[in-house]
Amino acid sequence: MVRQLEWRFLGIAVPMALIASIGWGSDILVFRRHLPMDLLIRHRIYVFIIWLTYLLAILVPPGSPPRPFNPDPQLAKISTFCRKCNAVKPPRAHHCRICNTCILRMDHHCPWTNNCVGHRNLLHFIRFLLSVVFGTSSVFWNLCGRIRVLWEARHHPVYDDDVSLSEIIATIVFTPASFFVIFTVGLLTIRTLWNLCENVTLIETWERERVEGQIRRGRLPPVEFPYDLGGPYDNLVASLGPVWSWFLPWMEPQGDGMHFEANEDATPNTPWPPTDPDEIPAYQYVERQMPPMVVGSRGSNTGSISAFPAPYFNERAGHATQQLYGFDATEFGSDDDADPNTYWRRDKWQSWEGERLEDFGVDVDAEMYRTTRSDDIDGNEENIPLGIVKRKLVGNSIRCAEESVEVRSNNL
Repeated sequence: MVRQLEWRFLGIAVPMALIASIGWGSDILVFRRHLPMDLLIRHRIYVFIIWLTYLLAILVPPGSPPRPFNPDPQLAKISTFCRKCNAVKPPRAHHCRICNTCILRMDHHCPWTNNCVGHRNLLHFIRFLLSVVFGTSSVFWNLCGRIRVLWEARHHPVYDDDVSLSEIIATIVFTPASFFVIFTVGLLTIRTLWNLCENVTLIETWERERVEGQIRRGRLPPVEFPYDLGGPYDNLVASLGPVWSWFLPWMEPQGDGMHFEANEDATPNTPWPPTDPDEIPAYQYVERQMPPMVVGSRGSNTGSISAFPAPYFNERAGHATQQLYGFDATEFGSDDDADPNTYWRRDKWQSWEGERLEDFGVDVDAEMYRTTRSDDIDGNEENIPLGIVKRKLVGNSIRCAEESVEVRSNNL
């Protein structure tokens, strides 16, 4: 799970202390006296590579959109807007609340490098993780070998010059510490490589889980994640560049971090993730003339503020979704167990691991619309999310219908 640290200096201080203590401490106190020279040189090369890749992961910027950014017409169709930068945001980019800028192909803000993982430094971050796993595994293996030797010599006299108290203490301390590093960093490495095999960022895994949940509940129509090209090799090349560049420490992924190849099942000219109606101001929806609007009859696109997109707060809207898109949205149940006005919002929803979008460093305020008068559309309607407008107008319509029925009953 990704969590941001309260004291940012700890994010760099803790890894540096672990690298120095395990890498150099085991060398000085244990390996220098007992390892063969070839293994000792290999160990020092591993430590050097870990330091090099760590410094590159810290110092290389993740990449930000050019300012001013004027996207071409094709890119503009799938770009969104950043409220904090007051500028267009390319696809897969997010505004980092810690770096206070938009990051190209943002994966997450890593507290252990005090830097975002994005388009430019993704390969450096992967190299750092792999070097830590391989280097620390070598340390753990050699320490376990030394423990076996010490155990076999446990009946020797305590004044044996070949064994010192500092070596015994270092072996006892560094062995579990190295195993802890292998376990924790190894899990992160597996998770990162798995995401790369699907050409998905850590943030997009969160978004994809949220979107799939809304599709099952009938709040959104079926939609495919656009950047999964099918096979692990194709996805790895699309994410990291050619294979030969993976092993050169100065190489970075190719491309500009703004144009990405999409699969054949992706809906053209549609940004990912699909926008919730609760996050779209009514005026912006009308101006963009986004997906089909549902008023009295399907497919109406009158531009009226009373026209709603077809996602999907109740059973009636679920049936409309079924007729429009050919799938049964109601078979998955309703949202009766959660408030649909807040549960699915990007600033509220949590993944199965308990992660929120802000845990990855994303500034949610820069990516969603809010209103201080959440249930009132009688004032300034420009910043009122469309879902609130829908619920307000539907409520008014129901009241008008009830009053009409009551008047007719009285007349009879």
